[in-house]
Amino acid sequence: LRATAPIEVVSTLNEGASVPGEALRFRAHVYAQATLGNDTLRHGMRLPHGVTRDEWIASKTVAVFKELIFLVSVLEDVCTAKTCPRMSAGRNVVYDWVDPGKRTPRPLTAYEYMTELVNTTHDLLADGDALPRNGAPFPDHFLKAVKTLHRRFFRVYAHAYLHHFSQVQENGCEPHLNYMFKHWLFLVRTYDLVTDSEIAPLMGLIRKFEAKVDEVEAEMGRAVNVTEPPGVDVAA
Repeated sequence: LRATAPIEVVSTLNEGASVPGEALRFRAHVYAQATLGNDTLRHGMRLPHGVTRDEWIASKTVAVFKELIFLVSVLEDVCTAKTCPRMSAGRNVVYDWVDPGKRTPRPLTAYEYMTELVNTTHDLLADGDALPRNGAPFPDHFLKAVKTLHRRFFRVYAHAYLHHFSQVQENGCEPHLNYMFKHWLFLVRTYDLVTDSEIAPLMGLIRKFEAKVDEVEAEMGRAVNVTEPPGVDVAA
């Protein structure tokens, strides 16, 4: 893998195709409990003062891409052509790969799909036209390309949770997986970079993580109200 920095890809989702192989523990991911102290991750997605929306999305996209590279490298030994002959997310969701500029999808093993994703993404984000430097304007197609990119990022996380969660736990990587997924999740949810239908295979886990953050943020809000001295105008 050429894993150093900057992403975009193209691919096709085939809903309803059956995935070969024995029954998997599809619901194990819902019980993900470990974390890395990331209750403020969503708050950290807010747009900083003086930074444009496109600049911030581009910067965070590069950051989550680097984390995705780590996940792909972790899966290398367990995600084989034998165990994962197709890129999938559960029993009935299969993802095919479509090369840039082409329309015909081609089936790949899960790890081949991830490798194509990493290499194609790196080439795109390293392209100064797609990801401008030195204050140059972003191209008109930037947001569309980024949404395509994040749709494919999700597929790697979905495959990891639904097909390799037990191995992730056994290797002590559950907190890292949860952290990286939340980092990606709160970025795309904050800036509407994916639709609910595109992330449906992990919606149970997503709702669990979001509910936990809602709870933490509500508690933090109550703590602020309790500690404010009486008579202080906090809006002043």
